[in-house]
Amino acid sequence: MFTLTCRETGLDCDFVIKGRTMEEFLKSGANHALEKHDMRTEDSYLNDVPANLLCHSFIGETND
Repeated sequence: MFTLTCRETGLDCDFVIKGRTMEEFLKSGANHALEKHDMRTEDSYLNDVPANLLCHSFIGETND
């Protein structure tokens, strides 16, 4: 399981981004950023946007 709190990306938000796979995790994070933080899709590719950290700062856990 991959998890990350939105706050860890630099935003003032306690939402926990989760996913069983990297793809599910990234999709969940992207959907949250778009819906709750009014970010545009292209914003996630800019270096100065906190959502960019999703790919670099997640915590990989195994809970099988």
